[in-house]
Amino acid sequence: YPIPKVVFVPVLLLFFGIGDLSKILVIFLILFFQILVLVRDQAAALRPELILSVRSLGAGRRALFRFVYLPASLPGILTALRQSIGTAVAVLYVAELFATRVGLGYYIYFQGSTLLNYPAMYAGILAMSFLGLGLYFLVDGLERRLCRWQVR
Repeated sequence: YPIPKVVFVPVLLLFFGIGDLSKILVIFLILFFQILVLVRDQAAALRPELILSVRSLGAGRRALFRFVYLPASLPGILTALRQSIGTAVAVLYVAELFATRVGLGYYIYFQGSTLLNYPAMYAGILAMSFLGLGLYFLVDGLERRLCRWQVR
């Protein structure tokens, strides 16, 4: 977990090419471990009484997961996703800087550093900001829909 995963961008580009697959793998690699740690801590913080009461009713591992761990951890999972969106957009920008000629990150970099077209660069930054904002509100709406028992 403490290893900065961005250093794997060149390695993944070498193995998977400069297409979308390598970008998706970089984002997945970085976010997976970030979300995994947050979800693990959320599941470890469950009260033992919840688990023991469901076990006393004869529940197995599958029932424990479905009726205890998943509902109790779902708000934490969605919060971890929501917190990771900013990281995902930043990693997308970094991944599109390496060996590619397409994508919003490349557009921002190319317009700002090569063409010195600053209005276009700021438009790209604004578009990337709206991408992150849209994803944030999508996960927020998903949390409202899936976790109706949560009081806001």
